[in-house]
Amino acid sequence: MINAAGESHLLYALSGADSEKLTNFPMPRNTAVFAPAFEGKNVVRSGDIFQDARYGKTSPYLGMPEGHLPMRSYLAVPVKGQSGEILGGLFYGHANKDAFAQDVEDLVATVAAQAAIAIENFRLRGELTRKVQELGKAEGLQREAATHLAELAAIVESSDDAIISKDLNGYIKSWNQAASRIFGYMPEEIIGRSILTLIPKELHSEENMIIGKIRAGERVDHYETIRLTKHGTRLDVSLSISPIRDASSTIVGASKILRNISDRKKVEKSIIQAEKIAATGRMAATLAHEINNPLEAVVNLLFLARSNVSDPQQVDHFLRTAEGEVNRVSHIARQTLGFYREHTSAISISISELVDDAIRIYEPKCKSTGILIEANLASARKIVLRRGEMMQVISNLITNAIYAMQEGGTLAIAVEDVADAASNQGGVLLTVSDNGVGIPEENRQRIFEPFFTTRGSVGNGIGLFVARQFVEGHAGRIQVRSSVEAASHGTTFSIFLPLINPYSANQS
Repeated sequence: MINAAGESHLLYALSGADSEKLTNFPMPRNTAVFAPAFEGKNVVRSGDIFQDARYGKTSPYLGMPEGHLPMRSYLAVPVKGQSGEILGGLFYGHANKDAFAQDVEDLVATVAAQAAIAIENFRLRGELTRKVQELGKAEGLQREAATHLAELAAIVESSDDAIISKDLNGYIKSWNQAASRIFGYMPEEIIGRSILTLIPKELHSEENMIIGKIRAGERVDHYETIRLTKHGTRLDVSLSISPIRDASSTIVGASKILRNISDRKKVEKSIIQAEKIAATGRMAATLAHEINNPLEAVVNLLFLARSNVSDPQQVDHFLRTAEGEVNRVSHIARQTLGFYREHTSAISISISELVDDAIRIYEPKCKSTGILIEANLASARKIVLRRGEMMQVISNLITNAIYAMQEGGTLAIAVEDVADAASNQGGVLLTVSDNGVGIPEENRQRIFEPFFTTRGSVGNGIGLFVARQFVEGHAGRIQVRSSVEAASHGTTFSIFLPLINPYSANQS
């Protein structure tokens, strides 16, 4: 149960003591002794709880409250569902020391596993509550044990999961009704036969692994595999297997709870297929977004070429630049589709040179929208990098800035040599600043997430995500500062690129 403090442990059932004797005691708290069971971490078994290092550490009682029933032996087993949910715990106490042996722990652990399955399947429709309450009123340990066994048998037979036992040679010893429904074998057809009857030939080695764990006293939880029905149908199943011990604590077999998860697997495959289709759509969106910038640059360059037709040298420059942008479109398409990764295409180039090329491309658009470009390209330092990727980064930051200044403004671009204190190495710092509308704090935390956008149908949230991937691929980092305040609105992106990166190492 969850209360205002975050947790509440409710006494659900009591056996072996009069509940009136506990009415003045508080409900259990998540103390160091109770915690492993409440949190589903492990079984706690103590022959003398007074000697346990975890005991008596929590105020106000620092141990048992005054008047508590005498208890020295302690056993706590978590009841944990297949989903990982902690459904509760089984807690046993006895006035004598060393009252609980290993076989008792194994038995209680098996009961806890089967109880968890029963709770998940049925929640017992209130019936289990009534039976446990009746069990709590039972008088005498013998009658209590008999009621436990009867309850356990009822759970086994009413379970929607197959519950099967086998000996250490792998021969089936018990078979419940759910096992018949799932596999198609009646008990008289299958009991006494090898468990390998249910296992595909290529998975027979699994049985050796499982038997090995059981012989070592280990449990197998929620193991997903394939099993065969009587008619040869292959089923996806989840197995939980526990060792069975005799009166002398010798392991003599295994109890297996098997759940048919074929329908769940079909749903999972459908979801994966849907995700693949969605991924295809996202890849198309990525391709469209990344191609848009160079195509817009080509349009601008063709306009400049037509505007300077009387100057062949200028026209040739604009057309060559346009050709480079078309080649970048081809590069982006192949890269986005995953056909290749251009590890050998890195060249030594100045960031200032790339920024200068980008300014020439976007300058006409800036003029038409009333945006003044202020450039301070103070660095001539060359870095080994992928030219196409870095042009995508610069183009994306410029187009975002233009969009943020729809009513005009100032676009400031600077490149300078720096010594980075965080990485203790030299590099180049690129800053792109605008005095546009700014980015609200709640959006600033998400702008590098894929497909996050506040631009409606104009954008699809790919640009900054891709930009960060490219920058970090060059061992660099990208940061943003922004304000929406009337007196200081605007945004600044800062990119640090170190002199030494994976591509410079490859060239050396």
